[in-house]
Amino acid sequence: MRALLGDELTFMKVPLTGPEPISHEELVVTIGEAIGRPLHYQEIPPDAYGQSMIRRGFPEPFVQALLARYARGMGPAEAVTGEVERILGRPARTYAAWVADHADAFRALREG
Repeated sequence: MRALLGDELTFMKVPLTGPEPISHEELVVTIGEAIGRPLHYQEIPPDAYGQSMIRRGFPEPFVQALLARYARGMGPAEAVTGEVERILGRPARTYAAWVADHADAFRALREG
């Protein structure tokens, strides 16, 4: 709440992380475990994905900008920071705990 009510973080870009580094593959596996269904992460080559979007009618400049944004998020998991605890005054939750709390929403996505 302090982060929302004060101006300490105004105009700051704060790197927020959970308490452990986690890869894209681990993110997906964690969701699968929470919903009781094996899920697997498969990365699609950016060029193939971009061409697919363009064929579906997305403007090429938009696709290029989106792919550039995605490229910034690729690679190894982010280094863990203590910023969440510093800002919230409590330890960051694990991704697994957050997913467990929202497992019904993930199940609904599959059913919907």
